[in-house]
Amino acid sequence: MEFMLKSLQLTQNDIIKKVSQGIRSFQHMFFVKGRYCKLNLDGINFLGSNFREAFLDYCSFVKADLEMVHCNGVDARNVNFLKAKMDRARMWMASLIGCNFQEAMMRYVWAIEANFRGSSFSKADLSGSNLAGVDFSDADLTGTNLSNTDLTSARFTGARLCGTILNGAQLFGADFRGIAELSDIKIDGRTAYLKSRWDHDMEDYLAAQLSPNHA
Repeated sequence: MEFMLKSLQLTQNDIIKKVSQGIRSFQHMFFVKGRYCKLNLDGINFLGSNFREAFLDYCSFVKADLEMVHCNGVDARNVNFLKAKMDRARMWMASLIGCNFQEAMMRYVWAIEANFRGSSFSKADLSGSNLAGVDFSDADLTGTNLSNTDLTSARFTGARLCGTILNGAQLFGADFRGIAELSDIKIDGRTAYLKSRWDHDMEDYLAAQLSPNHA
């Protein structure tokens, strides 16, 4: 039997107690400005909950349902979001440094000016998301789906882009200088990269990728 709580503000001790009682659903809960650290919240349903300006260091949300959550201004380091469902989450100016988003579903996320430094998005799906001004420095974007995203003025210094899908992405003013690795990226004629900044060898690679003769 699945127990559910709705529309309450919980402390860290409240969550620990409720989870120990078998409660697996915390839909539309309020965690605003709370401090929640080192919690195991794997597989729990947080649909539509509000984590605005909360602290979430070292928490685990493996396979958790975080669809439509509000994480604006969240401060979190080394959080595990492996295979989490995060479609339509709001992460405006969130700081999510060194986090694991591998294979996460993050379609249509709104994460303007978020800080994802050193995070892994390997095989994650961020298609259709607004990522303008995002900091992907030192991030792993191997196999990440960034198709049809807004990456205006995003930063990729030290990032790994291997098999990254950028079809239809808006890259106006994005900074790709000093990236750690670039190989087999997917781009098409809809990819807009006006005023984006690349190292010279990367510019040659990009031109080759867009060549009509490129297989």
